[in-house]
Amino acid sequence: MSEYTGVHREVMKDGAIKHVLIRDAAGNEQSIAAKDYISQGIEPDLNELPEVGTDSDFPVAGKG
Repeated sequence: MSEYTGVHREVMKDGAIKHVLIRDAAGNEQSIAAKDYISQGIEPDLNELPEVGTDSDFPVAGKG
């Protein structure tokens, strides 16, 4: 079981997942690649996360 929880997946205009925002128990957030989200077994399932559109090339720093 992971110490992180998925918040949302950021999706580019073409529908590709850019990255996934995760949060730890202390409220710290970070962005990781979808493949890493899946391989680390973070919950909920990637397909259950809400989608957020993005037009930026780089992840926005999390609030922590």
